[in-house]
Amino acid sequence: MAGVVQRSSRSGMTIVGIAIGVASFVAVLGVTASANGQISDEFLKVEATQITVSPRSAGSGTDPLFVSDADNRVTQIDGVTATGRWWNVPNVTVSVNPPSIEPGSSQPSLLAATPGYFELVGAEISSGRAFDGFHTDQPVAIIGDKLARDLGIQDVTDQPIIVLNNLRVTVIGVVSGTTGSSAALTSVIIPAEFARHNFAPPGQRETMVVVTEVGASAVVADQLALALDPANLTAYEIVPPPKPTVVKDRVNGSTQALFFALAGICVLVSGVGIANVSLLGVIARTREIALRRSLGALPRHIALQFLGESAVRGLLGGLVGTALAMASVTVIALSQQWTAVIEPWSLVAGPLMGVVIGAAAGLYPAIRATKIEPVEAFRR
Repeated sequence: MAGVVQRSSRSGMTIVGIAIGVASFVAVLGVTASANGQISDEFLKVEATQITVSPRSAGSGTDPLFVSDADNRVTQIDGVTATGRWWNVPNVTVSVNPPSIEPGSSQPSLLAATPGYFELVGAEISSGRAFDGFHTDQPVAIIGDKLARDLGIQDVTDQPIIVLNNLRVTVIGVVSGTTGSSAALTSVIIPAEFARHNFAPPGQRETMVVVTEVGASAVVADQLALALDPANLTAYEIVPPPKPTVVKDRVNGSTQALFFALAGICVLVSGVGIANVSLLGVIARTREIALRRSLGALPRHIALQFLGESAVRGLLGGLVGTALAMASVTVIALSQQWTAVIEPWSLVAGPLMGVVIGAAAGLYPAIRATKIEPVEAFRR
C-alpha cells in the first residue's frame, strides 16, 4: 500500500484507467438492462396486441372476401380495442385537375379503408374530419398533409375536389400525423365500399388488423375465425403476434451481444494502457528493486510486491468506476424517461473486475521486475 501512496501520480493514472474501463463495462450492463426493459414494455404495448387477418383464397369476380360487417363482428369479441381493414388500390391517377399532378411525376398511393383504419394507425386530423360509417359508399377522401401541400390544398372547409382517374372525390380531412403506419401521410384514403364499387376488387390484398388488450391476443385470435365466417373456419389466415417472451429474448440477446462487445473493447484498451504505465513504473524503480534484491529479497517477493500494488490500484479503480457507472446509468435513464435497471451483482462485479484488470495488467511488469539483476542495475 505504501508503494501506491508514495507514487501518487502514477497510481492516479492507473486508477483512472481502471475506473474508465470498469465504468464502461458496468454502465453498459446497466444501460442494456434499462433499454431491454423499455423495449420489452413497447413490445407488450404494440407488437403483442396486433393480430393480422387475410383471406386464404383470392375468390372470384367482385364478391368481397370479407363480409360487409366484418369490423362490427370482430369488435364484439371481448378484449378487442380496435379493428380496421384496408388495401392498396392499383392503377389510379390522382390529381386536382385531370389527368395528373404533373406529367411524369410519381403518383401517390390510393388506400381503401374502413373507418376503423384511422384509429388503428393513430391518425391525427389537422383539418376536417375522418370518414365514418355514414360515408361507406360516398365519394369522399382523406389525404396526408404532405400530399395536401403537393396538391395545393390548404384547408378543407371549402370541400376541395380531387380526381381519381375520372371520378371526382371531395376531400373532407387532412392527416397531419400518426402513431402507427406513416402511409396515411402520403396517401389518398377512400371508403372501402366506394373503392369496391368503382375500382378493381381487392382480392387477397385486403387485410384486417385487430388490436387487443395486453394479454388478450391469443384468446381473441382463437375466436376470430368463428366471428368472421362460422361456416368456413379456414377461410382466413389469422396471424397472432409473436409471444412477447420470444421477441424480448431475441432483442435482448442482440443488444447484449453488441454492448458486451463494446464494453470488452473498452476494458481491453484500458488494460493495455495500464500495463504500459506499470511497465514504466518498473523501469523507473530499477534501483529500488536492485536494492531489495541485494538485501535478500527473492524474485517471488518482488513479483508479489508489484502484483499487490497493481491489485490495490485495480480495487480502487473498480470502486470509483462502479460509482461513476451507477451515476451514468441513472442520468441516462432519467434523460430518456426510462426506469433505471441496475443488477445488484454488478456492484460486486465492478470492484472485482478492477482487481482482475489491475493484476492482469501488472503481471508482465512484475515478471520483468523479477529479472532485474542488482549488479547490472547499479552499473547503469
